[in-house]
Amino acid sequence: MNKKNTRIVQNSLVKIAQKWYYTFVLNMNRGRSPRKPIRRVYRFMKKTVKKLTAVGLTLTSVMGLVACGNNGAASNGGSANNSKKEVTKPTSFSVMVDNTVLSEENGAKAFYKYLEQVTGLAEGTINWVRPPHSSYYDAVKSAFTSGSEADVVLLSSDYYALYAANGMLWNMTDAWNNSETKNSGRLIATADNVLSSLQVVGDDGKKAMYGFSPYRGNGCCTYIKKAWLTKAGIDVSKVENVTMDFNTYYGYLKQMAASAGHYVISAPGFVSNEAPYTNYLPEFFQKAQYSFYQNTSGKYVDGFSEQAMKDALKRIQTAVADGVIDKASNGQTTADARNKFYSTDASTEAGVFTYWAGTWAESLTKNLKSKGLDAELIAINPIKELGKYVERLAPAWCITEKAQNPEGIFKYFIDTMLDGGDVQIAWEAGAKGTHWDDKAETYTVAGKDGKEGKTYTAAEGEFHNLPSPETPSNLTTKNHVDPDLSIAGFGDKEDPGHKAQDPIITDCYKMFNANCEMVEVLPTTEVLSNNITDINTKRVEVLSQVVLGTKSYDEAMADYNSQVGAKVTAVIESLNATIK
Repeated sequence: MNKKNTRIVQNSLVKIAQKWYYTFVLNMNRGRSPRKPIRRVYRFMKKTVKKLTAVGLTLTSVMGLVACGNNGAASNGGSANNSKKEVTKPTSFSVMVDNTVLSEENGAKAFYKYLEQVTGLAEGTINWVRPPHSSYYDAVKSAFTSGSEADVVLLSSDYYALYAANGMLWNMTDAWNNSETKNSGRLIATADNVLSSLQVVGDDGKKAMYGFSPYRGNGCCTYIKKAWLTKAGIDVSKVENVTMDFNTYYGYLKQMAASAGHYVISAPGFVSNEAPYTNYLPEFFQKAQYSFYQNTSGKYVDGFSEQAMKDALKRIQTAVADGVIDKASNGQTTADARNKFYSTDASTEAGVFTYWAGTWAESLTKNLKSKGLDAELIAINPIKELGKYVERLAPAWCITEKAQNPEGIFKYFIDTMLDGGDVQIAWEAGAKGTHWDDKAETYTVAGKDGKEGKTYTAAEGEFHNLPSPETPSNLTTKNHVDPDLSIAGFGDKEDPGHKAQDPIITDCYKMFNANCEMVEVLPTTEVLSNNITDINTKRVEVLSQVVLGTKSYDEAMADYNSQVGAKVTAVIESLNATIK
C-alpha cells in the first residue's frame, strides 16, 4: 500500500473513532442504551469501507482494520451482505406527523386503533408523536438535532431532500421496487410524476428513494364568489370555464373592488413560506420564479433577481395601491385570510381567495353557508400568462436511520397505505364507526344554537361519512389521503370514497388536474441548506418593502445584494456543481 492510501486509511479510522466517541458519549449522557449508537456507527463504517476499497484495499484488509473497533458490527455487516434479511413484523415503532393526519381533536385515537387492526399490527405497536401543527417543523428540526427523531417522520419536500442528503433517512429504493403496491397494477397513470420527484440525492451522492408519498401533492386555484361578480355587473359566463388574460382579470377585480368599496383579495401573505412560494397570488406572479431554479440553458439562477420578479412585484404593488389586494396580507396567516373570506362584516369580507383545490372547494362552500353568506363559488381556469397552476410535491413518509427494523416498518406500515382495501380506506376516511361506516343507519349533523342539523339516511353496505368529532355540524371529509389524489386505485373495485364525495370536490379537481404542472424540486446542497433561511428572510423583506412602497425596487435590491448577494452566489455555484 502506498503512502497516499495509507494516509487515507489512517484518516478514515480517525473519523470512525471520532464518530464512535461522539455518538456513544452523547447518547450515554442522555441515558440511552448503546445499541442504537452502535447501529449508527456501523452504518458509518460501512460507508467508509466502500471508500477505502475504492482506493485499492481489499475488503478483507479493510474489515481487519476496522474490526478492532467493533467486532460485532463488522461481523453483522458481513452476514447481512451474504444473505437476504428476513422481514419481520415490527413490535414497536414511533411515528411523527402533523395535522394532515386526523388530529387528536378529530378522533385520531380511534384512527390509531383501527389502523393497527386492519394492518394486523398488535395494539400499541405504533407510538404517535404529534407536535403542534403550527410548530411542526421546529419540532422536527429539534428532534433530528438532538438525536431523538422518530422511526418514521412525515416531511415536506424541502426537509425531505435535506435530511436525505445528510444521511438521516433510510434508502427504501429496493423495498419499493419489491413492494406489493408498486407491483399491484393499481398505480394511476401520473404516479410516475410523484415517484420520480421522490428521487433525491443521498449522502453517497447518488439519487435514490428515501420517502414515499401515497398521493399527489395538490395545489392552489383561485375561487371567486359569484355574488361578487353579479353585484359588480360582470357576466358570470365571461369568467366560468374561460381562460382570461391578466388585463381582463384585473379589470374584473377593479370592478368588484369599486362595487364592494374595499379590497377584493386577502391572501395568506404575499408569498408562502415554503415552495411553491407564489401559491397564493399566482395571477400576479405569473411565470416569475421566487427562488433558485434551472433556466432554459440548464443553469441554476436566482429567479428573485430577474426582471420577471421585478414585474411581478410591480403588479402586486399596483393592486395594493388600487385597493384590489388587502395590504394586511403582508404577514397574514392562512386562518386570517380564510376568516376574511367568510366574514359577515361587509367592510372586511373578501370576494376572491386562492387556496387548495378539491376538498377545500367544499370546505369553503360549507363555511360560507354556515355564516349565512352566498356560497356559490367559481374555481377559475389559470389565466393565460400563468398557463398552469402549480402542483407541489406531497409530503413524504420517511423511515429514519435510527429505526431498528426499517424493512418491517416499510412492509407493514408504508406499503399497506395503498392496499386497495381496508387500510387504504382508513388512510382516506379514518376509523370505521367514528369517521365513516357502511351499515344501514340514519344520522344527523349538529345544527346552530343546539338545534339538529341535516339528517342523512344510508342503506346497508353504502359507504358514508359520519359527523366530524371535532366539528359535528359537518361531515368528516377525509383523513390523510384524498381519494382524488391517491396514486393507486382499488383495482376492479370503485373507491368507496368517490361515491360519497360532493360534486363540488370532483368538479374542482377536474379543472385543476387538467391545468396543473409539478413544481421543480431543487437539489439539496450543504451551501443551500446553510444559507437559504437568511436568503428567504431577506426576500420577504424586499418584497414587503417594494409592494408597500417603503423602498423603491432598486433600493431594496441593493440591500439584498449587499446583505445576501455573496450567499446567493455561493448557492448558485453549489447547485450548478450538481449538474452532471
